[in-house]
Amino acid sequence: MKRFLLWVVLVAVLFASCQNQPDMRILSPPVILDDPGISRPFVITDYKNRTSGENIPEWVNLWLNSSIQDVEALDAFDGRYVFISRNEGLHLNPLHLWREGFSPELDFPRLAAARIERRFASAANHPDVEYGTFYEALIRTASDAPWAGSVDEGDFWLRRRYAPNEEENEQELETWEFLILMTMEKALFASQLDEVFGRVNPVPAPSRVQMEAVNRVREDFFNGF
Repeated sequence: MKRFLLWVVLVAVLFASCQNQPDMRILSPPVILDDPGISRPFVITDYKNRTSGENIPEWVNLWLNSSIQDVEALDAFDGRYVFISRNEGLHLNPLHLWREGFSPELDFPRLAAARIERRFASAANHPDVEYGTFYEALIRTASDAPWAGSVDEGDFWLRRRYAPNEEENEQELETWEFLILMTMEKALFASQLDEVFGRVNPVPAPSRVQMEAVNRVREDFFNGF
């Protein structure tokens, strides 16, 4: 009930804001993994705890400038997989409401499913063709799985100003971004992933060639995950 009420409030705030500000961007669904947003030069103009003299956390810098694997290489996350949920907008308050409504139990499955999808997609030019019905069934099964043991490690927000790109006719843009850091112990994630694979029931069944492609990814799944 609390989660539902938070989203009701969020929708009301967004509707009211859009009435007064025609350029207001409606919040997008959370973006996850190593997708730090627009690939244009930017400067960070504000961030959480800046006024108290604190620096941007190392995990945020690595995520912005490198990859999720480099975040996982930090000593703080030894033996754990890292998942980052990202949302953005032109105003910060709605993002705080999104944060308040975030639930590890309800939202982590989507983070896990998206990263699984990305791993399979990275090994194929046309995943839907090469894996057949198994591909969609796997993502659906992973999204519906309970995924016990995820940990909410905290959050961070920042404001980025993107330089104009005249060649692409892109104007200067400034957005607020909110990041939520989630982790799960690697062995626990791997065991639950095996359970997910065991529950996948694609209809119609993939071809022999398609299942061979699926099994090749499974055999080396965590290399590049």
